[in-house]
Amino acid sequence: MEAVKVPLGGVGAPEIRVYRKRWVILALFLLELLFNAVPWMQYTVLADVATVYYGVSNTEVEWTALVYNLTAMVLVIPAAFVLDKYGLRPSMLVGAVLNAAGLWLRVVGVWPDCFWAVLAGHALVSVATNFFVSAPPRLAAVWFPADEVSSAVGASIIGQMGGVSLGCLLAPLTARQTWTPDENFRGFLVLNLTLAILATVLLVAVFFLFDQAPAHPPSPAQAAAQAAGKDAPEEKGSYFKSLLRICKNGGFLLLLLSFNIIISVYVAITTVLNRDITQFFPDRAAETGYLATLLCVTGIVATFGFGIALDKTKKFKELSGICYFGGLASIALFSGTISTCSMEVVYLVAAIVGVFMTSYFVPAFEWGVELTYPEPEGNPTSLLNWLMQFTSLVTTLTYSHMFSVWGPHVAHGFLVALMAIGFVAQLCIPKRYLRREAELALAKAAEAAGPAGQPLL
Repeated sequence: MEAVKVPLGGVGAPEIRVYRKRWVILALFLLELLFNAVPWMQYTVLADVATVYYGVSNTEVEWTALVYNLTAMVLVIPAAFVLDKYGLRPSMLVGAVLNAAGLWLRVVGVWPDCFWAVLAGHALVSVATNFFVSAPPRLAAVWFPADEVSSAVGASIIGQMGGVSLGCLLAPLTARQTWTPDENFRGFLVLNLTLAILATVLLVAVFFLFDQAPAHPPSPAQAAAQAAGKDAPEEKGSYFKSLLRICKNGGFLLLLLSFNIIISVYVAITTVLNRDITQFFPDRAAETGYLATLLCVTGIVATFGFGIALDKTKKFKELSGICYFGGLASIALFSGTISTCSMEVVYLVAAIVGVFMTSYFVPAFEWGVELTYPEPEGNPTSLLNWLMQFTSLVTTLTYSHMFSVWGPHVAHGFLVALMAIGFVAQLCIPKRYLRREAELALAKAAEAAGPAGQPLL
């Protein structure tokens, strides 16, 4: 295994190595995220088709997406415990097995009288999600040097959003309201069978290629964290004590509030998107998938850009604030234009929504780690992901109910009000970068100790 060695100087200083295999590890993780995310909105963007094909209601179709939130409410903390106690490889293997099993079950669900299999398959895939969502900061810290951590986390988000966008793009190519039931059956079968086969191949690749951790840490902060872990005695219930310490961190609790609001609004607006388009552009309902794809693609591009910007600047508070303000403004713009402007304008506004709301994941995850360092990276992320599931479920159900009872304008106003509350909370989060301070302190100590060797290429 080839590596790049970075000396830290000083007697007894840890050996820092950056392994090229980190790119293989990241690629496998991104592919698992991608296949895990493809099904999420596949049926909700086809709600007008799925309700007729399966003979179910809009609410039942929306549960194919909301089941992700329901299972995560129960499992994201236990899954993060598995990550904390056993590491990356066991978490990846469990997630990969569940992912493949859920996608195979969805193949059974292509028959019109088997909507139960669609829900069951989505439930299994959603269980697998919990073994992935807390891993990006841990994977980035364990395998990547300090100046690549944010980019690695951003790449993980890109993998997830890439899967969502792929699912939204393929959905209208799979089934249409104007097609016959046989044509829709063939479309569902080809897509779901292809996903199941590819996920099985990926499971085999993960089993043989995905390593737990490199032989040497890739950064001073990770070396210090590993040293602290080895020196400290194993404490019973240490994972839950870590969560308790994190929950006493006032800055993190404000981040928890603002993060959950913006993500819940994003989930609500995308889950009910088909009803929005059917309400105002009934002749273009089939374009819901393309609209959702655009929203995801712009988010992917923005996430990549914000990840690089974070690595270069380490300005977590400032970049988070830009994302949040842009998210608030874009949701208000979407609410005002969807009923008054053309579909082309809605496409433009949806692209702006994707830029700001999706890219918030990267600074939020990284800032959570900075606020709570030296707690394990997966722990603050697991809390962010856990509460997000409950708030996303409640927000989406409330938004859907308002949409049905009081109309889209009241429902949109509800989302704008939530975003305003989240933005205020965002502004109140203290600017504390504890992991960054530890990195700088270790770098200064190494510089003062003098060189310890030459780089190994």
